[in-house]
Amino acid sequence: MPESHVVSGLVAKRSELAGLIEHFMQEIKRMDADLKHLDATIKLFDPDYDLRAIHAKKHHKKNVYFKPGDCARLVLDVLREADCVLTTEKVALAVMRKKRLDSEDVELVKFVKRATVTALRHQANRGLVNDSGLAPDGITLQWALI
Repeated sequence: MPESHVVSGLVAKRSELAGLIEHFMQEIKRMDADLKHLDATIKLFDPDYDLRAIHAKKHHKKNVYFKPGDCARLVLDVLREADCVLTTEKVALAVMRKKRLDSEDVELVKFVKRATVTALRHQANRGLVNDSGLAPDGITLQWALI
C-alpha cells in the first residue's frame, strides 16, 4: 500500500501547479489581447508599419541581492584582500559574508556562485583578474588579481 502522506503531498503539489498554469494561461490571454490592441493602435497611426520588425524585449528577473556592479565590486574587494589565489567557491562565499547573506540557503548559494562566476568572467575580460588554472580538485578555477 502506498504511503498516503506521499500521495497526498504529490496531489497537493499537482493541484498547486495546475492552478498556476491556469492562472498564467489567463494572464497570457490578457496580455495577448493587450498586444493586439497595441498593434491596432500602431496601425491606426501608421498603416504601413511592419509589426514583424518589432522584436520582443528580453525579460530579466530583477536581482534583489546585488545592485548593478555590486557583485563585480565585491569580487574585486575579495581578491584584493586575499593573499593567495582563491577558487570560485571561496570567492562566492566571501562575497556572501560581505553581503551578510545566509550561506546555509542552498538556492541562494547557487545564485551567488552564478553571479560570482559572471562577475569574475567580466573582470577577466576587462583584464583585471585572471584564472590561475584549476584548483587541486581539478574542477574549480582559481582566480587572482592581475
